[in-house]
Amino acid sequence: MKRHPDSVNQTKADLEEAFWQLYVKMPFQKITVAQVSDLAGYNRGTFYLHYESLIEMLQSIEDALLAGMTDCVETCMKRLKKDASKLNCIAACKDVVLYYEKNKRFISVLLSDRGDPAFISQLKNALKPLWREYVISADSKLAEEEIDLLLEYTLAGTLYMISRWLSCPGKTSAFDLAHLVYDFSIKDVRQRSQAT
Repeated sequence: MKRHPDSVNQTKADLEEAFWQLYVKMPFQKITVAQVSDLAGYNRGTFYLHYESLIEMLQSIEDALLAGMTDCVETCMKRLKKDASKLNCIAACKDVVLYYEKNKRFISVLLSDRGDPAFISQLKNALKPLWREYVISADSKLAEEEIDLLLEYTLAGTLYMISRWLSCPGKTSAFDLAHLVYDFSIKDVRQRSQAT
């Protein structure tokens, strides 16, 4: 008997939601399959129909977020290639910031000290080629190693700034954060890559 795709997707969504409710409260190492299954209202056997382990579940969640975050940034970068005016850059950065804010409950944890360190590394590695293609000057005089270090520094700082903004909401609006991202992550990198 085949399971209905909608019910399979709903079961996985329920299990992932239960996992996430636990993950925001406790370290990953302390979460058990039994806790996730119980909180979702299923037995452990149901969990193992969909995932081999909690690590696989976390990886599935992270992969979906990485794809969404990368797609959002790529859309932003393509937009900037067509129109690199400051106003358009800030508007495009704001779209990225709003996407991150929409997925705040996941991203704020994954970018925090409690998150999976591999996630941040994977995200930076996914974003570097986009910054390389759309932000670094094509006639840059910097060596490839220098560009890599510049991008590593820039992306680490940008992700930390966004993480801090998500975890400590205050008076800084999405527009103001986008302005900061533009100034430090796009304009500054462009200028540095053009320097001789």
